[in-house]
Amino acid sequence: MQEYEKLGVFYLGQLYDLDEKERLDPLLLYDSRDLVTHAVCVGMTGSGKTGLCVGLIEEAALDGIPAIVIDPKGDLGNLLLTFPELRPSDFRPWINEEDAGRKGKTPDEYAAARCRF
Repeated sequence: MQEYEKLGVFYLGQLYDLDEKERLDPLLLYDSRDLVTHAVCVGMTGSGKTGLCVGLIEEAALDGIPAIVIDPKGDLGNLLLTFPELRPSDFRPWINEEDAGRKGKTPDEYAAARCRF
């Protein structure tokens, strides 16, 4: 099992060298035990707030951690438009078939497992 696939470890991406314009080897992982009951994310337009929040919310959902999200602009709520029914077939086009194979599942089974909400 990869380090970032453990329960309680949030995978947020990789470190990035702005000067060299390249990704660095270390993964950016977040320990869910460091979560607090309230948070706010602020920053300039285009600074990556929505991307960070989407990553945190997705990782929390995968670990069964509930979230109440207040998003005045509606960026996060628009993500539900892609999967209005949260059906396994809705997720199927975005399933990595190699990931499914590593888990010993067909892509359809893996899609069903990913939408366990």
